[in-house]
Amino acid sequence: MEQERQNEIRGLFQILEQTAEIAEDSIMTEAHKHGENRCISQFNKVLERLKEIDAIPQGLFDPLQGDAAFSEISIACQHLAAYLSEGLSISSDLKNMMTNILGKKFIENIGEELKEGKIGVLIRKSMPEFLTQKTLDDINESFNASPDGKLTLNTDVGTINVRTAKSEVVNVIVRRSAQLKADRHAADILKDFHVNFDEKGKELRINAKFKDQNRHWKNIADRLDIHFEITVPQTRYDVFLKTVGGDISVVNVNGIVQSRTSKGDFYFENITGTVFGHTAYGNVKMTGCESDVRVEASGGKIEINKHVGQIVTITSGGDLKCFHVVGAISAETSGGTVKLIQCKGGATVETSGGSISLDNDGPVTAKTVGGSIVGNVLGQPQDDWVLESAGGDITVSLIAEILAKLDARSIGGDITSELPIIRSGGDSSKEWQLKGIINGDGPLLTLRSVGGNINLKCSNVENDTQ
Repeated sequence: MEQERQNEIRGLFQILEQTAEIAEDSIMTEAHKHGENRCISQFNKVLERLKEIDAIPQGLFDPLQGDAAFSEISIACQHLAAYLSEGLSISSDLKNMMTNILGKKFIENIGEELKEGKIGVLIRKSMPEFLTQKTLDDINESFNASPDGKLTLNTDVGTINVRTAKSEVVNVIVRRSAQLKADRHAADILKDFHVNFDEKGKELRINAKFKDQNRHWKNIADRLDIHFEITVPQTRYDVFLKTVGGDISVVNVNGIVQSRTSKGDFYFENITGTVFGHTAYGNVKMTGCESDVRVEASGGKIEINKHVGQIVTITSGGDLKCFHVVGAISAETSGGTVKLIQCKGGATVETSGGSISLDNDGPVTAKTVGGSIVGNVLGQPQDDWVLESAGGDITVSLIAEILAKLDARSIGGDITSELPIIRSGGDSSKEWQLKGIINGDGPLLTLRSVGGNINLKCSNVENDTQ
């Protein structure tokens, strides 16, 4: 009697093997297109019979739903076959296929995973990418571009890349795929993502939303791979971009760039129009732009290099770095450092939890709570500097020939100078205060420190001693 039961289980196992092979073949070749219903029905009948003869534990395996895709059918068959193969002690083509795909160690340890009820997730995570990724056909649309036109893109999710081309058209390619390893329903949710195009006057509007405001996509957004690849004319063209989750990259655009993402990085290169950007959880990097800029990052770092134009940057939890900037800089961070290197045009910088490093000319105001300030005055300043630190040292490097007035005060620290200072005003007997003239009348250097030292350095000591 038991032998008959074992023979029946072997027969059911063979059906699973054949069903899995059909499903795998359909995934790669679509040879059995529209055959899902037959495979679903066959799997469910096998599952029901195995339950009737007590070959599997009750409640461990679920039947397939009527809308299951071939990828789900394949996983379900392998799931169930893996359990049966251990009890039958057989070496079938299906088991060999699973060993080749999933690895010998996986097959050897599968019994332990079954005990924990994790076999479905384990198999999906162990499968190769080509069996667990669902890719939809690309969307490819082109539109005639109007002079001084505008592109507006608003998408629920996705990475956005905008470039320019020597043509008078706007070309949009949307690539879409879903990773099924962690969630077998990701492909179905991806199908609810719709991209609509609307031309109104000189503006092209693209709205990419999930159907009926499907909220389930938010739970699997990291398993959806959506890319917008857009080219716009090299002539004047503005772009307004918004994605809830994804990076935004804009290169070589001659026009206004306005970008917003809730979770992603910004990359801007060679932009000649005004740039506005806000990212809630990402970094910002800019290079080679000639424009006024305002960028904000709630929790990331901001780096700007080789820039011409006014800059306003704000971040709540990251570092701020500006290199070779020609233009006024306003930089503020709540929890990071600020660094300006070879910048011209003045700066106002502030941090609540980091140090400040300045290599700058023009008027400078720098304040920090909990950090030090290191400043390098480039040549003879034409404007005033104000440096304030609560909890750190202040070190300023000046050329030996500088003409400047000094007003330095430190509570809880010392004040030292490598340059000669003619005291004027204030109480010269107080060590915490030093007011005077350096070489002659010039801009005012105001230095304030609480809990730190103030040090004036000569940036060309050798010339001063000759």
